[in-house]
Amino acid sequence: MAMVMETARTGTMVRKMRRWRFHMLAASFIVLLVCQAFMAIDVVADVYYIDIYLPWFDHTVMETVAVIAMTVSLVVLGWILLDHMRQNRRYRQTVQTASGQLVQTLYAKFDDWGLSASEREVALLLIKGLSVAEIARLRDTRPGTIKSQSNAIYRKAGLKSRSELAAYFVEDLLAGDNLLKEHKARAGG
Repeated sequence: MAMVMETARTGTMVRKMRRWRFHMLAASFIVLLVCQAFMAIDVVADVYYIDIYLPWFDHTVMETVAVIAMTVSLVVLGWILLDHMRQNRRYRQTVQTASGQLVQTLYAKFDDWGLSASEREVALLLIKGLSVAEIARLRDTRPGTIKSQSNAIYRKAGLKSRSELAAYFVEDLLAGDNLLKEHKARAGG
């Protein structure tokens, strides 16, 4: 129960951070848009020698405020960009780790089933979704050989078909990490 509460709390914090980042990004964009409009009007006025004089409008102060606002906005945008780059790197590492664990889990299960090296290769290609003809072409063999190896894989695994083979791994991955727990328990970690 404590784990569920912690996960919910973490999820709420993540949503608040995303909202905060979005608001900072939107505010920075609006500031840059307003400053850009001011600078464009200023350039057009300078090109056509138009003197924009308003008693409440000090041109130098406005330019200074615009430069400071653009600098702050660029710092915020840079910070958000760096944060997104760090987050992207973490996600990539997580995907690589999960991918590596999945492959280890597949090989451990193939060991349990007693698959030969060629049956392992065929099993991986079946799980990836390649057709018998594609696997035969890839392995430079006949489709009949691949069908025979596929049937041996299904028999050793106690499964009936390719879809059951793929579902065997996908189901556990979607339901939790039963296969990964099983693999870690077997590996002592």
